[in-house]
Amino acid sequence: MTALRTSAMVALLCTVVPCPAGEPHGSETWIGRVVPPFPDGFKSNTGGCVGSGRSAEQICARSIGTIDDAEDRSLKFYAAELVGRIGNEARWKITDVVPYPKLLRGERVSISTCVIDGVGDPGVIAVIDTAVENAETREMFDASRWAVRLDRHKGRFVEVKPTEVSCYNEGAEGE
Repeated sequence: MTALRTSAMVALLCTVVPCPAGEPHGSETWIGRVVPPFPDGFKSNTGGCVGSGRSAEQICARSIGTIDDAEDRSLKFYAAELVGRIGNEARWKITDVVPYPKLLRGERVSISTCVIDGVGDPGVIAVIDTAVENAETREMFDASRWAVRLDRHKGRFVEVKPTEVSCYNEGAEGE
């Protein structure tokens, strides 16, 4: 019954947001998947390492990134652990996914450029509001309404209070 309900929800979602046919849509179909390669119709446009220590094997032991469709729309964020390499290309096992937030006018997503209570954490993803006075001269933006942090031990995203998060001003788009 749950699988039927999930399939119905995916079908309903795909009537609103185009989904590539026959490919994973829900969280449960991404977790455990090793990427790249991504399934047909999906890719990752943005991501970065989230280290858990200073040794070479710890610096990029985990990563966070986006799951994007063929039209470059970000659909989800993923957390992953390094499971190997093919040549110079890292292979990642997805350990968690969260939906990409719907952004309001003036909002952007900051990935790996945020601080929690003043301490830098490359595992933080937050929605920031850039439509504020003197935005171009600000060094930091406060998270506006949504933030998560990668729990490096569990490989899962945990919610963070946006009031505790600020992110660096990465400059105007296209720079």
